[in-house]
Amino acid sequence: MGSEGESNHQPACMMTHNLVNKLSAIVGHCDLLIEQTEQDSEFLQRLTLIRAIAEKAAKDLTEHQRESAAENRKAGQIA
Repeated sequence: MGSEGESNHQPACMMTHNLVNKLSAIVGHCDLLIEQTEQDSEFLQRLTLIRAIAEKAAKDLTEHQRESAAENRKAGQIA
């Protein structure tokens, strides 16, 4: 058990949390590759697209997780 004042926060859905972490790693790796890629190359365009898709998916999943947590809290208050 944690000490007083220590946060015991657990994500509402560990699967969502883990997917967001993996997508964040993809975004980070794309950033590193983009820095080393020639400007105006097809490879840069593809990396940028992959990065944008991964970032959007992570944001969508995070928003879904927030909405689910809010619904769960609301349902718990009604019951």
